Amino acid sequence: MNILNEGYSNYRNLYYKGKGSIVYTRDKKPFIDLSCGAGTLLLGHNSKIRTKSIKDYLNKSLSQFSHPNISAYKLAKTLKKIFPQFEKFVFCNTGAEANIKALRIARAVTGKNLIINVTGSWHGSVDQFLFNTKNNYNFWGINEKTQIKSLSAGIDENLKRNLKYIPSNNIKASEKILKKYKNKICCVLIEPIQGAFPTKETLEYLQFLSNFCLKNKILLFFDEILSGIRVGCSSVQNSYNLKTSISTFGKIIGGGMPIGIIGISKKVNSILKNKKQKIFFGGTYSGNSLSTHVGHKTLSYIIKNKKKIFKKIEKDSEFFEKNINYFINKNRIDAKVIRFHSIIRIIFSKKNVRNRAQRDFFEKNNLEKRTKFLNFLKSKGIIFPGNGIIFFNYSLTQKQLKYLVITVNQGLKFFFK
Repeated sequence: MNILNEGYSNYRNLYYKGKGSIVYTRDKKPFIDLSCGAGTLLLGHNSKIRTKSIKDYLNKSLSQFSHPNISAYKLAKTLKKIFPQFEKFVFCNTGAEANIKALRIARAVTGKNLIINVTGSWHGSVDQFLFNTKNNYNFWGINEKTQIKSLSAGIDENLKRNLKYIPSNNIKASEKILKKYKNKICCVLIEPIQGAFPTKETLEYLQFLSNFCLKNKILLFFDEILSGIRVGCSSVQNSYNLKTSISTFGKIIGGGMPIGIIGISKKVNSILKNKKQKIFFGGTYSGNSLSTHVGHKTLSYIIKNKKKIFKKIEKDSEFFEKNINYFINKNRIDAKVIRFHSIIRIIFSKKNVRNRAQRDFFEKNNLEKRTKFLNFLKSKGIIFPGNGIIFFNYSLTQKQLKYLVITVNQGLKFFFK
């Protein structure tokens, strides 16, 4: 009898244990995990610091307080050191929840409702974000006549009235749409480095958005739940000097515990302070002492050891990218690897794509091959992420890395040559 929700329903693949880069099924089969908690476990499964911090939490008799707690305060102080541009931090339970509350802030501050979203960005499984452009797009994925469709049953179609899309990595088309609606915009929302298309080519586009929003006094909202901390122990915005008004974080900061965080700039926070009607941020488990305690301990460890941690992860990621792309080019395989730091994706087409819309267009002829490729990897003890985003972690051994490269190359040659 299937009692688990969709997405967790295959009982043959129930995982019961994880250590480092390895997870085990209930029949004790080991698999190299290329997802590592959808990018949350920078140090790998059950790292020493995570295990120690949970034991420490129990020994200190910390509880579920419905009041401000010392763990949340310590984590906020640590976040302030990493992200000094933010005056206030709001704790939530998930990244999706953080995004919802951050939108509430943007509406309250501007008094406007129109959200400008960027194609290819992912902001969580909540109604306001489960939309995308219909497949009648042009090559760039969007134009003035492009329609917006919901990605799930049960979505209120009225929500898309306050939603417009601009095409990722297309400055000219984006500028045209932004200029048309600039006086109605609540915020411009983007996942700066998309799991759907992680590449340095996006940086020029991000600089354009930052400059446009600054010039036109529009709130720029970065969803860095995926890229926060993973990019240089900081963020995309800090690493590349991009100015934002609101940002959200999560994943790695929780140390494997559920967490979402909103960073609010000084200017936005000053407006909030003067609002007659205050914004409601509350939630039973928001800022709970377990998540914030484990998060603070894990983040402090990462900061203390950031040189060796990020040096290794960057080196491993580069090794994976270069060796597989070399093999692909040598054997004329219809695929390529792209990456931004340790966020990696295999594009199942050699075409010169520049965003998710183009990726989807060229990959559609290889979907059956892709499924066979993933099944091949699983038969060899490798779990390829369902969403296609590969995250490397600090615990990956050199033996595991070399095995990954050899096996991925075998699969690509077999199915895509």
